[in-house]
Amino acid sequence: MSVISLRRNVTVGVALGMLLVPGCHAADTSMPYAEAIQFAPEDLGGLNTRTVSVESEDSTVSYSYPILGESHPLSAYVRTAMAERQTAFLENLPDRGDPELVQTTSLLAASDDVVGVRMSVTDSTKASDRPGSSTLWYDARTEQVMPWTSLFHDEQALAQAHLALADVLREDYDMAPEQLPGLVGEVSAKAEESDGELVPAAASDPATDPEEGEGAGEGELPLGDADLTDPEQAMEAAERWSASPLADLAFSTAGGLAVRMDPAQIPGTGRAEEALIPIEAEETEESLSELGYRARDAAVNGNSVPAERVAETTGDTEGRTLDCAEAKCVALTFDDGPGEYTEELLDTLAEYDAQATFYVLGSLVEEFPEIAERTAAEGHEVGSHTWKHDDLTSLSGDGVREDMERTSEAIEKATGKAPRTMRPPYGSHNSTVSDALGQPIILWDVDTMDWQSRDTDAIIDHAVSEVDTGSVVLFHDIHKSTVDAIPDILKELHSQGYHFVSVENLFADGQLSEGEAYTDARLE
Repeated sequence: MSVISLRRNVTVGVALGMLLVPGCHAADTSMPYAEAIQFAPEDLGGLNTRTVSVESEDSTVSYSYPILGESHPLSAYVRTAMAERQTAFLENLPDRGDPELVQTTSLLAASDDVVGVRMSVTDSTKASDRPGSSTLWYDARTEQVMPWTSLFHDEQALAQAHLALADVLREDYDMAPEQLPGLVGEVSAKAEESDGELVPAAASDPATDPEEGEGAGEGELPLGDADLTDPEQAMEAAERWSASPLADLAFSTAGGLAVRMDPAQIPGTGRAEEALIPIEAEETEESLSELGYRARDAAVNGNSVPAERVAETTGDTEGRTLDCAEAKCVALTFDDGPGEYTEELLDTLAEYDAQATFYVLGSLVEEFPEIAERTAAEGHEVGSHTWKHDDLTSLSGDGVREDMERTSEAIEKATGKAPRTMRPPYGSHNSTVSDALGQPIILWDVDTMDWQSRDTDAIIDHAVSEVDTGSVVLFHDIHKSTVDAIPDILKELHSQGYHFVSVENLFADGQLSEGEAYTDARLE
């Protein structure tokens, strides 16, 4: 792939490394030529990218995102945004062709203070085959994920950045005012009409004026007066300005901005797939917000792993958290193992990047510790199902506690992690059990009846026909008929846009309480 570099008409190959220049905070404007800063997580030596591809008869979906640490807000935000887009794609597949959705990410900045990510989407069902891209910025000081608009101190500054881009296109690319594309041309034209004074459209707030909707009216700029330090208002501004080429901006090695644009809009770019347009640092120095300055520092002077964010990462489980209040999630749960079919089941789950929850018997974990270890290592939740499937209501409080402690110790010894949820055999519990457990009780809202029917087709029908967003589905991986049913269940639910998560992921943080019983997380 080739791009147009930040110097006009110079073609370069895309590199995933960083070219750094010295200095701190204040930009180095002495460099006549620079490149946009963009790199892969692997280039830092301490981060990784998780890449998943699921191919079915009807479609292919793939995505990749940086693993920044367990439940890192930016990883969760990116993964959830990808999940929502994937669900919409799968729910609206065309009747013909080979539809494909590809979602990728790269890093634009990385430090303990700020992390920047570029998200790119290629959807074969859309008219254009050019990827759509936008950027997100994680502010470690506020622990908030912010859109690109937050890099500017207000919307007037954002408009001024459009004027700076218009100047570059006119002066360096010989573009006439009427050739300036989209919002760049509109902002420039409005500025000419008003002698440089840009006024927010109708001075209204889209959040309080139902007539305004999400964007500006015809002929109006999307200019508002949002507080771009506020995540919600900054996101609303990003929606209004979504057609702006600045949605896909990066910083250059010289400290300026680098804006990616469609080469079809830029004269002289030939057949390049991207045009990278430079805006010198001095042109936008007064437009950047406090976060914008820190993001630039992280891009130009960073190139380091956010240490506190990855110190506790282990194996393949990190960065897979979804926000199930937004994404279409379901929790598949498997009782009574580990057993002779569990590893076959793990292989099948991996094909769909499906997380599941295994409620295991302590006695079998002790017998097959390597299976329990693999289960946890591959990102699945391992919960307690008692030592040997006793009805807990037949035990005293002390008996319940003893059983739970023994089972938890076996699980932690095998997996390195103590269970945080449990399921009582038969779903049987009372006040004595609830008081003694010390863990949330997870029941189910979809019983596949696999324990009774031992019929693969019947199991598939129960699971597919009764599931809903937020469901907890009950299976038993000790039955071959159940394990044989899982491929078709995953295939069908995947085609409906579901994402397969652990029980802990299904419920929001703080939603589960010790001794309380839960059947599902269906949204009201």
